[in-house]
Parts: sequence; C-alpha cells; structure tokens
Amino acid sequence: LSSVTQGSLTGGTHAYSEKCAEIKSRFLKMASPNSTDDGGPWTSLASLSKPYPINVEGHVEKQFCFRITFYAPALPATAFDLLANVLRRPEWDELTERTEILQYLGGSDSINYVKMKAIWPTAARDSLLLSHVTSRGSDDDEEFLNVGQSVEDSRMPGREAEGIVRMEAALAGQLVTRVSQSDRMRLGLEGENWSKVVQIADGDMKGWIPKSVIRFIATQAFPKSLTKVCRQLAQTPSRKESLLLRDLLARPANKPVRDLGSAAAAEEKPATPKAVIASSVVAPPAPAAVVRRRAGWMVWIRLILRYATPAIIAALTSLLFNMLMKRRS
Repeated sequence: LSSVTQGSLTGGTHAYSEKCAEIKSRFLKMASPNSTDDGGPWTSLASLSKPYPINVEGHVEKQFCFRITFYAPALPATAFDLLANVLRRPEWDELTERTEILQYLGGSDSINYVKMKAIWPTAARDSLLLSHVTSRGSDDDEEFLNVGQSVEDSRMPGREAEGIVRMEAALAGQLVTRVSQSDRMRLGLEGENWSKVVQIADGDMKGWIPKSVIRFIATQAFPKSLTKVCRQLAQTPSRKESLLLRDLLARPANKPVRDLGSAAAAEEKPATPKAVIASSVVAPPAPAAVVRRRAGWMVWIRLILRYATPAIIAALTSLLFNMLMKRRS
C-alpha cells in the first residue's frame, strides 16, 4: 500500500482535489489488513476458495460497511480497467442497473451517477459519486486505486418523488495489486497473471433496510458479482497498461459530459455499454394510459416500502395474500 500513498501520477487540480487526497488516505487505511484505526475491527461474513478466492468482511460497528478481498486471473491493469470503469459496472455488478458520467473534472477524476436495482422489499437506490483513480509503481509492480465518495450536484438532484432513495457513500472503491509468487503458491493459483483486489463499500443506504437484505448482499450478491468479474477477466487478454487511465488523461478538464439542459448532451454522452444496449431492446410500448397507471402504482408501492415499518409491511403482505386466496376460491 505504501507506494500508492506517496502520491498520484494522474490527479488533476480542481475544486475537489483536496477531497480526493483525503478519501484516498482513508481508503488505504481501511484496506490495510493490519489497520485497527478507521478500518477495523472486521468480522468474516463469507469466504470462498473455489472457483476464485473471495473473502467478505463486515465492520462490527457499521451496518453497511464491507471489505472484500479477492484474487482475479489477470494483470492489475486489466482487472482495474474493468472494475474502475463506471460505464462497465453493470456488466459485472449484480446490484447495478445503470451508470453515467456527469463530468470530467481534470486529470483522472470525475463525477459519476450510479442507479442500483431494487431488492424486494426495499426501494431502488442511487448515488452521485466523486471518483478518483490513480496508479503508482513500476511496470512489474504497479498498483491501481479507484476511490469515491458521495457529493451533491444540482444537475442530478435526488429522485425521491419517483420512489428512488438517494444513498450516501462515505467511501467506496478498489485497490488492485499484483499477486506475488509466494502468495500464488499459498493459494494454489495457476499461472503468473493474478491480481489481488481489496474492495471497500462503506455507506448509509438511507430508508428502511431489513437485515435479511444486508445479509443477502454480503453473502450472496458480492461473491456472485466478483465471481462473474473473475470469469470475465479469465477470458480477457492481460496487459500492463491501463487503457482507462490513458483515456481519462486525454480528455479535456472541467467539461460536462451530461448537461441536462443542453441540446449537445447526446453528442457528448459516453457510448452506452453493450450490456445496457442489449437490455434496452424491449417489446413495443404499452398504451400511454396503461404506462402512466403502472408508474403511479409503482411510486406508491416504493413509497410504502421506504417509509413503512416492518410491522406494516407484514400486515400489507398478509392482506394481499388473503385477497389472492379469496379470489382463487
């Protein structure tokens, strides 16, 4: 971790420069396996050895704070390009529905929008993140860091009226390093091109979240998503250079990518990932009245799920069940 803490080769100077340095320092403390400062104590929640080593830890004092360590079959630059590219996140993250870059700030920093899927019985969630990515080290021992934190921006206000909860990310991201020969032997990893990834997710989901949903995210969603990452990387040719960092540094600073009131927004908006394009091919739309009626019901359902207590949710579920049983009889 020490080589990353010495500085950034790719950071730019902008209004968030000091904040980027601060969240990078905090992330490295939490990612350190020996840290008991802001990064501990941790308790193991899930652990896999096959097909890829994955270990999920939870912070004992925070309800939604996780540290995940896993080993991916690719060089660090290749693994980093998949994990740190926000536009590619829906390809592998089971919880992500849509992503967007709002603005490039300069250097390799940006403001990104992430929309998460709803997990029943909770509402969908979204976040607006300041993102800082950087690299440090030699070609044979290069480390890559992607770190982010929630920010506010009037161009992307909260969508509570639509039943979407704006969650707050205190800290999120990944540290990607190369796996040493001794660690490969210890873990039984075949081949030379392996990366160690330490991922942190620390935030406030806002609204009501039952413990069963948190347990599902920690023990099933995280391992499933990261296994998907590893399988995708196993089919990707490894390279030493990060194409993501190269492309970010080539972009003009402080230029909005998405200006909500601009006619040029469509021209400047990044290309939609293939996974999103495929999922956007749908059947012919329903009549407008039907669409509005469905949308109205969904808003009410989401609001109920967000603000209602567990007892009310249980009562409504029981009422719905009884109504269905009466209709069948």
